[in-house]
Amino acid sequence: MKRTIWILALCLSIGFGFAQNINERIQQLSRLGKQPVEDYKVGPGDLLEITVFGEEKLSPTLRVSSSGEITLPFIESVQVAGMSPLEIEKELKKRLDGTVIHNPQVTVFVKEYRSQPIFVLGAVEKPGEYQMSRAVRVVDAIAMAGGLKIEKASNFAVIQRSEPIPGGDGSLVTKINLKDLLDKGEAELNLPLHAGDVVQIPERVPELFYVIGEVNRSGAFALPLDQKLLLSQALAWAGGPMKTAKLSKGVLVRYDERGDRQEMAVNFDDIMKGKTSDVEIRKDDVVFIPGSKFKTISYGLLGAIPSTVSGAIIYGPVRAN
Repeated sequence: MKRTIWILALCLSIGFGFAQNINERIQQLSRLGKQPVEDYKVGPGDLLEITVFGEEKLSPTLRVSSSGEITLPFIESVQVAGMSPLEIEKELKKRLDGTVIHNPQVTVFVKEYRSQPIFVLGAVEKPGEYQMSRAVRVVDAIAMAGGLKIEKASNFAVIQRSEPIPGGDGSLVTKINLKDLLDKGEAELNLPLHAGDVVQIPERVPELFYVIGEVNRSGAFALPLDQKLLLSQALAWAGGPMKTAKLSKGVLVRYDERGDRQEMAVNFDDIMKGKTSDVEIRKDDVVFIPGSKFKTISYGLLGAIPSTVSGAIIYGPVRAN
């Protein structure tokens, strides 16, 4: 019972809630829904709902043509691409007033946004194409895609565009440090996006460690990004020890820079009681918990690890049974 409580406490202290917190930070920094849509500039493909009060024939729903124009009855084609809905209202009112109707009351509403797509790809919750309905920055784009897949996302984003932005430095590819942007709040990294931009969040290549023996879930685990992990926590990530586990007989197998194999005895009972210092897990470490089923750690078992468990990498703690 004490073991189960200890394992659950460790699981709650590491891993759980981290993704939620970082994505909450993204939502806090995002300006989606906080700035007026009047800033939106209409473009080809957008669907406009035009209303002239009291004039049903002059109140159509129109798709902006590929040339950026719309056509209303009794007036010539109007070039609306690059104009805001408010600017279109003023232009239509000017053309209708006096020639078609006296002092017309005109409203323009963007019913469908189709002219300014951006693409958010990679390690996000909902990768795909998104339409900009207002000014959008990098954090906004990630928020539109449901946030990061924290267990897989790299610490950077890559912005790709098909042509240089007027007034910019001419770059077609820009790399942004997400840690500096989200953790340190470096606002200058939150670049504005333009139609056609691709925001790519690469998946990081995980650094692995292994927990084998009499634990509830042995396997290959990905070391957390920018966060230390201790031996006791590694045991928690594996769902904790089985009832037959001999925690005082644990073994840590580690390879030095030359590739030489080292074995270190680990007494998990003493670590739990605070009698022995915990040890930080490193890349390629193997934690072995012996018991009645797995009594010794062998070269054969170690050699089988990459082929048997690396295909199903575990990102984070596993709750004890």
